[in-house]
Amino acid sequence: MASGLPSDSPQDISTRLLEIFEKKALCQTADLEDEDDRVDEEQDDELAEHDSLLIGAAADCVAEFAEVFADAFEPIMDTFLPHISGYANPTFATSERAMSVGCLAEISKNMGPSITKYAETLFQAFMEGLGDRDLEVRSNSAYGVGALIESATIDASPYFGDVLKAVYPLIKLEDNTNNARDNAAGCVARLILENADAVPLADVIPVWISALPIRKDHLEDIPVYDAVCHLLKTKRAEIEPSLPALTPVLKQALEDPASLISSESKQYLSSL
Repeated sequence: MASGLPSDSPQDISTRLLEIFEKKALCQTADLEDEDDRVDEEQDDELAEHDSLLIGAAADCVAEFAEVFADAFEPIMDTFLPHISGYANPTFATSERAMSVGCLAEISKNMGPSITKYAETLFQAFMEGLGDRDLEVRSNSAYGVGALIESATIDASPYFGDVLKAVYPLIKLEDNTNNARDNAAGCVARLILENADAVPLADVIPVWISALPIRKDHLEDIPVYDAVCHLLKTKRAEIEPSLPALTPVLKQALEDPASLISSESKQYLSSL
């Protein structure tokens, strides 16, 4: 995909995207000193909403860059990271904070092992996001910290306790607003897949299963049911007391046409 682009296209696109994050793009820089460009309060609100949508679209583009260019994305990441992470500051609007951690989460997934260079910075951003006052920011942060731990090549197990404590309130939510329960369940699954021995399974599994099956964000089916299979295949004793609760969850997930269980896990679970 990247090979079909002119050699200078990534740099050109990056320059334009950077202008948007810095709010210096032509469409963001109306000269309010000119009488023709004066706006009333209602128009100002509309411009702010337009600006937020534009920055969000730019963030989506950067995340896709990470998938297309993989290891070659590093120089671009060096440029964009401070700008994107800056929008997570509590002084910014909810939509911008959610955009920031959501974009960083997708980059963490899309860059794969090369995200390791940025692991410390991103981990701090996601953990701060998990303490945000807004549920959407917390939900995106739960997905992000799980994706980071999955992708990075460093041992994050010493921090599993902090992560589990931070996502616990999302797991216990009564509904799945902003996919919060789904993302929290996916995060726990990624910790189990990364290092089950570093997870207090006897305490975590019953709470985790109570958040299943995945309701809406079915991409989280993949780590969740891969983790279930891992626990069953390795005969972890901690999952046995939860099997009565797990059985109907698996039945529902396997029968749901929207489920995105990996083929290997689906075959294994269907054989039980």
